[in-house]
Amino acid sequence: MPRLLKLTLTLFRNYRHLTWQPENALTVLTGENGSGKTNLLESLSLFAPGRGLRRASLSQLGHNETSGWGVAARFQLNDEIIDLGTAISETGRGQRRNFLLNGKPFPKKEGVEDLLSVIWITPQMDRLFSENASGRRRFFDRLVMTVLPGHARELAAYERAMTQRNKLLLTRPTETSWLSGLESTMARHGVAISAARNEIAYYLSSFAQTHKSAFPASHVTFDCDLSEQIQKKPALTVEDWFKEKLNLSRSEDRQRGRTSIGPHRSDFMLSDWKTGLPAHTASTGQQKAMLLGLTLAQTALVREYRKASPLLLLDEPLVHLDHYKREALLEYLPSLQTTILFTGTDSAPFEKISDMARFITLKNGSFQV
Repeated sequence: MPRLLKLTLTLFRNYRHLTWQPENALTVLTGENGSGKTNLLESLSLFAPGRGLRRASLSQLGHNETSGWGVAARFQLNDEIIDLGTAISETGRGQRRNFLLNGKPFPKKEGVEDLLSVIWITPQMDRLFSENASGRRRFFDRLVMTVLPGHARELAAYERAMTQRNKLLLTRPTETSWLSGLESTMARHGVAISAARNEIAYYLSSFAQTHKSAFPASHVTFDCDLSEQIQKKPALTVEDWFKEKLNLSRSEDRQRGRTSIGPHRSDFMLSDWKTGLPAHTASTGQQKAMLLGLTLAQTALVREYRKASPLLLLDEPLVHLDHYKREALLEYLPSLQTTILFTGTDSAPFEKISDMARFITLKNGSFQV
């Protein structure tokens, strides 16, 4: 069971300094808007791939936008205790995030997710199915990363090759050999990305059919030519197909200034397994229930793949849920045996877990006694 043992924040958001040693695996953080509840969750989300639950820039994370912020956390992972840290430093090229593992520099963040998986739900996700595809894509890729940590490296490698190709098409379009090399790299990593997405979508949908829960079982599908090709043909054949598509689209992509085909253009769709109701046509409450159902399925999948539950950060998880689903969620979550942090403006909705959770009130970036 992953257990958060200690969290230290230095000049992070509205925290000048905080050292916290959680007494329980379940913690409910309450307080007025702006008190620092989401900021505390965000600090822990920085140990996951990407830019955290708000996707903030480095300069936004410092206290009053100062540049000297840092986050340190101690975790118990099975029988091992590890210390993780991340902080900002100034370089000749600007600001850079550094990572520490047990007090020693960690060369790349990509290794951190091999140790710890983090899943979060935020109020902004309530609009996930009514906004653009890029947000849904990032959401699903985070789910993939919690199970397959190498997915983050595949995404980064694909993005680098695509950026170089776009630039080359604009500046030196006659460099066909160079372009072919970049397109081969994109094809290799693009196929790996789509295959990983397909794998997780399949297992999430399969789990939804068998798991009994108060939350809707969901069917997950991807709207992506590459994902469809992988379901029908061997990976090497699909790589060749993708390379040919990229080659044929050079003129169009040069005019547009971007790559018009690939996994960076895909979208995922969610629908209720029983009724077939698409998430984007559902009510706000139904969408929230489907999102939570998917998150619970993902948590079970992480446990199966990695033999350990993820850390769960649940920001206002009870909003838009009816009484029955609120009770069901609070009854189910303690059974996951992992560190779970909840937030809410009021403690009353969390009464069902009052005998298991530690309740903390926040005000202006400090704990109230």
